[in-house]
Amino acid sequence: MDDSIRPDPALQGPVILDRSRHSISRRDIDPDALKVLYRLSGHGFIAYLVGGAVRDLLLGRHPVDFDISTDAHPNQIKKLFRNAFLIGRRFRLAHIHFQGGKVIEVATFRRKPDEEELEAERAEREEADKAAEATPEQKPIPIPGRPPLKPIAFGTPQEDAFRRDITINALFYDISTYSVIDYVGGIEDLRLGRVRVIGEPGERFTEDPVRIWRVIRHASRVDFTIEERTEQAIPAHLPLLAKASGARLFEELNKDLKSGAARPFFKLARRHSLLPIILGQFGEFYQRSDEAFGRLTESLAAVDAAIARGGSPSADIVYSLLIWPWARTVLAGAEGDKPKALYAAFRETKPAATIPKGILLDAVHTLALVEIMLEALSTGRMRWGLRKRAHYPGASKICSFLVQGAFGGGEDPFARIFNARFAAGREPEAAPEEAMDDSRHPEPDQAPGGPAHRRRRRRRPRRRRPAPQGPAT
Repeated sequence: MDDSIRPDPALQGPVILDRSRHSISRRDIDPDALKVLYRLSGHGFIAYLVGGAVRDLLLGRHPVDFDISTDAHPNQIKKLFRNAFLIGRRFRLAHIHFQGGKVIEVATFRRKPDEEELEAERAEREEADKAAEATPEQKPIPIPGRPPLKPIAFGTPQEDAFRRDITINALFYDISTYSVIDYVGGIEDLRLGRVRVIGEPGERFTEDPVRIWRVIRHASRVDFTIEERTEQAIPAHLPLLAKASGARLFEELNKDLKSGAARPFFKLARRHSLLPIILGQFGEFYQRSDEAFGRLTESLAAVDAAIARGGSPSADIVYSLLIWPWARTVLAGAEGDKPKALYAAFRETKPAATIPKGILLDAVHTLALVEIMLEALSTGRMRWGLRKRAHYPGASKICSFLVQGAFGGGEDPFARIFNARFAAGREPEAAPEEAMDDSRHPEPDQAPGGPAHRRRRRRRPRRRRPAPQGPAT
């Protein structure tokens, strides 16, 4: 259909699927989310399950989060739930806490902000990002009882649906009628297996370039195609993403790395040339090199598999694996203080996503140890004093993955690999003393648990008898 005669969906009524026409069952909804929905509904408020939870339930998947929207205002929500905490300054959200650290987020319906509100929202976001990136000395002192900024106007369910990013995330499940409500054509897009931006794609990407990232994320997670007009608008607006806040882009990166679907996201992000924007020059390295990108996707697949098994890989392991295919070329040519050289090289890549200094330092120290371990597996010479380093456990697991394709169990999978490789054959040679070694406490080259060198007993020094004293005069 010609865009010029395309009907405005905002002027049409919603598509409503009653209980008999959709597959959502209350058995699949989190029990605590149901409690919140029923309490809001029981007190006369509209209560909808919204966003990705409805999408996933319709696709037969298990949602990670169960978010709720309502016409109850934040203070009204607070009165209904003693375990509710209000967050945010402009648009206040209610976080309702349950046992085990579970949080159900409840938001009041809101409309799409106007230009004045968008500018205020950007200013507040920049202020929050600067606070997140600042050192403790630079952070502003909070003012007790500081009032919220001018609130964003609340809206209707229809206005709330149209302010969202993509159609398949703008579906509502009404707990009072057990029906699915669709204002934006999301049900049709689910049926067709496509991701489509709500509204005119170029305009929506200009308003918030991070929407490009979210389109790619959701298309990769559910293996959908990107709707033609949405996809065509991505290349022209991609440079705008580099101007977004570095702290905000890091949050998006962190979500995808820990989502359990990092591998498909990075594959689709590369297809749309997103990596050089968000990761700078080392992202460009992955964009150019099929071999390096192949290593990266193998690592990300291992992280996804660990998360699928219920694990939670630490940040130093995840970000070490993210930069390892690029970092190995830097470490190979570095001399002297290799962690320092790797850190400096990473800073020169100028990624748009600001990885916090602490995470980056953990990663570079971990990878410097990984390089030593890989060399030890070739030479049979290992400095076991390095086991005292804080980053040794993570490096041991990464080395196990790089050598055997699995992170390995136990406290020290690298030591087990080393022992298996050298214990039955020749005795490993002693490694030369280096600045990184603890020379005051030399250790045998064999890993703990394997045959160690026989240590020579030290003889006690003979006590010298005191010299005889002459007779007193």
